[in-house]
Amino acid sequence: MPQKKISISFPALQPWAVLTLAISFASGLPAQETPSPPADLAGALYLDAWQIEKEFVVSPLALQQWLDLGITADSRLSPEERSALKPRIGNFLAQKCPVTIQGEPIEFTLDRIHFIEPKATEFSLIDPEATVSPQDIRISAVYAAPNMDLRQALQVFWNLIPENAPFVTVKVADAGGTRSFNLTKFNPALNIRGRYRSAGRNAPPPPPALPTLDGNVIRLPWLTVLIGLGLVPPVIRFLCSERKNPALAVLLILLAVAATSLRHIKVEIGKASGTELSETQSSRILDPLLRGVYHSFHYRKRSEQYDALSKVVGGAALTPIFLEVQRTLESRARDGSRVRVNDLRIEDSQPSPLPDRPGFTAACNWEVSGRVGHWGHFHDRTNLYRATFVVEPLQDSWKITQLSLHEREREPEPASASTSTPD
Repeated sequence: MPQKKISISFPALQPWAVLTLAISFASGLPAQETPSPPADLAGALYLDAWQIEKEFVVSPLALQQWLDLGITADSRLSPEERSALKPRIGNFLAQKCPVTIQGEPIEFTLDRIHFIEPKATEFSLIDPEATVSPQDIRISAVYAAPNMDLRQALQVFWNLIPENAPFVTVKVADAGGTRSFNLTKFNPALNIRGRYRSAGRNAPPPPPALPTLDGNVIRLPWLTVLIGLGLVPPVIRFLCSERKNPALAVLLILLAVAATSLRHIKVEIGKASGTELSETQSSRILDPLLRGVYHSFHYRKRSEQYDALSKVVGGAALTPIFLEVQRTLESRARDGSRVRVNDLRIEDSQPSPLPDRPGFTAACNWEVSGRVGHWGHFHDRTNLYRATFVVEPLQDSWKITQLSLHEREREPEPASASTSTPD
């Protein structure tokens, strides 16, 4: 039977609140890999042009071989006990399985740590109020570092292999797919080169230049004109006088320079109206603006995120949308997922001019493709969105000043979400 797309309609929300829905991918969806019992210990490397992440998925009982957690197979772990174990586990694993580039160690920091449990073919977060057996759960600890040099290969030394395990499977996910490697005590090293998207670190192209927004509007540099008119009489008197005053000449020159430097201060004469655009023109404007919003998620520092976002979002919407970006990034620590948007495509855009000012509204449908990675699994996702944008010229560039998301659809899952190549 053909698969149906699921359409979810959202009630009216604030423009910046619904932006998060258009950026986030569902992270708790079934894995597409072949079901198998979870190993006592597994590893994963997530590689992209911006960041490297190293993940351990380990049974707390298996971890007892190296770190005394004070638990047995008969123990019961309460929420308080699990919370107390996290710092010890995080500090211990931070020293294990180093990753280097040309002999120089990469400095990782703990990004997130969770207690998880296997369900069907996937892991899920443990109920924060539940008391559980250590036999039934795993610990996911993820360490992150910026990817500073895409040209160099990574060297991984996996020095954490259980006594009763012949090998540990380490998965490496990048833009080329997912590769699996079985590392043993006799062959614990891995030399891996990331396969990155072309120009993966490049900023999106700017939107097209502003057209002539309205022929009825004249932007007059009034301060320059005012000073210039005031200079006419003294200049005439100076030129007609027989004795030239050097001090007056210098003063007139300085005033002329000042008038020229103030030509950017303008007043609009006439009434502005909206911008008439075709569907193709509005799509060409919205495409780089949307890419700029997603691009701001790549930066680690808030100041860099804000600067990137301010290039494509403006007006009163900038600060609320920026705060929603922060909440979305912080939510990753709660659900354990890692999301990277790979590409987007605008399917159609229906523009209408604003009635009282330059700019336009556009009912837009676009497709976003990306990868969700967590707990040793990687899922490729394609989401379809429909929203209405308000786009206006601000600071000599097109910027989004308002948006309202109407609905989202997810395309049917492919037979396999990622490709694997055994070692």
